[in-house]
Amino acid sequence: MMNWYGDMGGWMGAWMWIPAVLIVTALVVLAVVSMRAFVPAGPSENALETPAAIAARRLAKGEISTEDYDKLRAALRDP
Repeated sequence: MMNWYGDMGGWMGAWMWIPAVLIVTALVVLAVVSMRAFVPAGPSENALETPAAIAARRLAKGEISTEDYDKLRAALRDP
């Protein structure tokens, strides 16, 4: 039976909801992606390291010599 607005029951009603759900989903995904792009994620691993730990890591990797490491340690002890 048809009413004033036409027959909107059954599958026709479902077909009208699909675009609305897709649009809302797209807006939520867009909001999440834009928030991740513009808001920093938090401190990185290197931000949590102390300067002495960074110097020790660089010495272990061979990036600096033992003399440089000793100079860095002495400079870090003297404020």
